[in-house]
Amino acid sequence: MDDKSPGGWGVFAGLMLIMIGTFNAVEGIASLTAPTRLFVGEEKMLILDYDRWGWVLIVWGVLLVVGGGALLAGATWARVFGVTLALLNAIGHLTLIGTQPWLSILIIAVNIGVIWGLTAGWPANRTQAQSTPA
Repeated sequence: MDDKSPGGWGVFAGLMLIMIGTFNAVEGIASLTAPTRLFVGEEKMLILDYDRWGWVLIVWGVLLVVGGGALLAGATWARVFGVTLALLNAIGHLTLIGTQPWLSILIIAVNIGVIWGLTAGWPANRTQAQSTPA
């Protein structure tokens, strides 16, 4: 296995970023096409109307998918990008926990797995730890 290969946890993190990005994009499309089906009672969600919120979610979903694809491709910058995206996505879903609690909790948990996979589960970390004498 070469140094640029993400390994098992890197592949997991990349695939999960792609999945979360797809979820966000689908949620954005739902916000654009059928705002009455969202689980909110007000005319606005957070500080944006449904159309703007939908576009924000679609763009954010595309960023997550790009980050996940870059991880799977072995890009060196993708680890930091992936951790940053997963952290911001988890914080963002904390704001939605009142309107979509189960979806938000699930996505926050997956984001935590992505962060762990990109920080503690990377093969280069294990190689350094094994080559350093105790």
